[in-house]
Amino acid sequence: MFEYAKTAQRMPWVQLPAEVRRRLTGELGVPVEDVALAGGGFTHGFAAVLSGSGRSIFAKAAPASDTFIYPAYLREAAVLDVLPEGLPVPRLLTADSVEVGGAHPGIWQVLCFEAVHGYMPGAPWTESDLEAVHQSLVSVQSGLAGLPPGFTGGSMAEEFGEDASIRGVFGALERSGAAPSFIPALNSAQLGELQELCNFSYEALAGDAVLHNDLRADNIIIRTSDSKALFCDWNFLSTGPEWADWVALLLYVRPHGIDPGSWLQRSSLSASADPNHVDSWLAILGAYMIHHGSKPDMPTSPQLRPHGRFTAGLIIEWLAERRGWQL
Repeated sequence: MFEYAKTAQRMPWVQLPAEVRRRLTGELGVPVEDVALAGGGFTHGFAAVLSGSGRSIFAKAAPASDTFIYPAYLREAAVLDVLPEGLPVPRLLTADSVEVGGAHPGIWQVLCFEAVHGYMPGAPWTESDLEAVHQSLVSVQSGLAGLPPGFTGGSMAEEFGEDASIRGVFGALERSGAAPSFIPALNSAQLGELQELCNFSYEALAGDAVLHNDLRADNIIIRTSDSKALFCDWNFLSTGPEWADWVALLLYVRPHGIDPGSWLQRSSLSASADPNHVDSWLAILGAYMIHHGSKPDMPTSPQLRPHGRFTAGLIIEWLAERRGWQL
């Protein structure tokens, strides 16, 4: 199994510029007595629960010099500002730019959220946690339908189906005869079938449903008080079929003894989905994970490539079951 609670190398509180610490302390309203860094997330941006005198907030911070995390935090703030009320999302308290001086001057983006008391699902996945996630996802899908133009992101069809380096992964593996060791061994016919599914992904991923597009265990909190699933990290919105987020999440529950096929059949999100469209999405997602999982590990996010390799293996195993292959 993969430990999604231990994927981040976060900047510690003491390394934040004094101006940023003062801004976050001001939002908390009392001196910070405890800093619990977020273990999940794959990034090195600051993210932690700050506590003091019985109060707590969840805070994020990143400098403009970080060309990946800074725009992601800006995007998240913009999306959260237009999300409809009542969605299962931690409440954003404030989003500010902080000017920093000293030896490393610049602008920092800070986000402050309500602190949600709960836990990350998936250790292990249970039927009850999956049901909570499903109920929240149905609510989210309905709420996202009314987002204003300009906030829906690009399309999944374009993101995956038009990228030749991803779309052609299985054909290249068939020609080379050298599949990576982190996926089950596949014969030429199976690789060819996967390539055909990838070739069909542009059509399979057509749709105008607005999707979270990054729904994993580490972006979900099951709130302790009412067992409600809340979704975090809203910076990768995309459009596609309404079942795409749900299918991508379900691939992670199968190793925990949960049958994803039965959930696909009874969910209002996926009950009417074409099985070949679902398989095409899984195949192109698997190609994406193989493509990126084969790259060298990243010092700033050493668990990102292992996550890709782990996910690729899960996808091939589930597709083999769905397609009736012998591995």
